[in-house]
Amino acid sequence: MIDDKPDPELTLLRYLREKLHLCGTKLGCAEGGCGACTVMLSKFDRDTKLVKHFAVNACLTPVCSVHGLAVTTVEGIGSTRTRLHPVQERIAKAHGSQCGFCTPGIVMSMYALLRSTTKPNMKDLEVAFQGNLCRCTGYRPIIEGYRTFTEEYKTECAMGEKCCKVTGNGCGVEIDVKLFEPSDFAPLDPSQEPIFPPELKLNDVYDRQALNFENDRSVKWMRPTNLQQLLEIKKNHPSAKIVVGNTEVGVEVKFKNFDYKVLVNPNQIPELTSIEVTENGLKVGSAVTLMDLQDSLQTQIDSKPEEETRLFKAIVEMLHWFAGKQIRNVASVGGNIMTGSPISDLNPIFTAACIE
Repeated sequence: MIDDKPDPELTLLRYLREKLHLCGTKLGCAEGGCGACTVMLSKFDRDTKLVKHFAVNACLTPVCSVHGLAVTTVEGIGSTRTRLHPVQERIAKAHGSQCGFCTPGIVMSMYALLRSTTKPNMKDLEVAFQGNLCRCTGYRPIIEGYRTFTEEYKTECAMGEKCCKVTGNGCGVEIDVKLFEPSDFAPLDPSQEPIFPPELKLNDVYDRQALNFENDRSVKWMRPTNLQQLLEIKKNHPSAKIVVGNTEVGVEVKFKNFDYKVLVNPNQIPELTSIEVTENGLKVGSAVTLMDLQDSLQTQIDSKPEEETRLFKAIVEMLHWFAGKQIRNVASVGGNIMTGSPISDLNPIFTAACIE
C-alpha cells in the first residue's frame, strides 16, 4: 500500500482500524502493556540476507515507522470465511478464548514466534506471551493449546518438574484432563505461509530514502539515513525528539499530553543500529533494540569463557523481566538510558559495570 501523506501522529493501530478498517487488531491499554493490539512486522536484513519477523504493539508503533516493512494482522493469516490458520484453530479448540478481546493479540504473538522459530520450546512460549494479558481464561488452555507446537509436547508432562515421573511419587491415579484432542488439529505447514513481499527484498530503495512527513498540525516525522543528516536536523531543530521504538514517547504523548513537533527516527543510520565485537567486549549503537542486544550478548555468552561474560549474563537475565517481548523487539538501548526513569531496569547494571 502507498500513502503519500501519512500522519506523523497516527499510530499503526489507528491506521489499521480507521483507515484500512481492519478491526481485528484491538485497542486495550494503549501503552504496550496488554498485547491486544499485537501485529507482526517483517523486514529484510540486507546484512544477513534473511527476513526477520517480530511482534510489536500497534498502539505505540508510529505508522510512519513501518515504511518499507511488511505488516501482518490477524486478518492476514486466516478466517472463518476461508480457512483458519492452525494458530487460530488451536486456541479455539483448546478453549483458550472466552470474551475474545485479547485473542487476536495472543494469536499474533504465537504466529510471529512460529514465523521466526519453526520449532519453539516451552521457554520460547513463555517469553512470547510476556506481553499478552488475558482476564478470562487463566492462561492454562492457551498454553496447553499452543504447547502442541513445541518439540517437548509428545514427551513432556504438563506438570513439568512436578510430574510424578520426575519426582518418583507416582500418583497412582489415572486422570483424563484433556482439554482437546490434538489429532483434530490441522498440521502446521510453514510452506503455506504468505511470502515476504518480493519488491521489499529485491530493491533497497525504501531503506535508502530519507523521509520527511508533516501533518496539518505542523508535526513532522523525519528519518535521516546517515549521521550527518541527523546532526543537521538536531542543529535546525534543537528540541526534536528522537524516536526508535516509541515505547516511551508514545506514552508521554497519550497520557501526559506532551506535544512534540519534530520526531526523528534514526533506524537507518548504521552507526546507531550496529553491534561491533571489539577486544574489550561489544560496541553497541544507541538505536539497537533490546532483543538484538540480548541475542548478541547470548552469542558471546555461548562462545566465551564464563569469567568474561558475567556482565552479559546479568543484562540477559534482567532483560527477561523487562516489559514484554513486543516492547523489547523495538525499544532501544539508548532510549532506555535517556529515559532516566527509576524503573529503567538496565541503568543500574550499566552503572555498576562502569564502577567495576
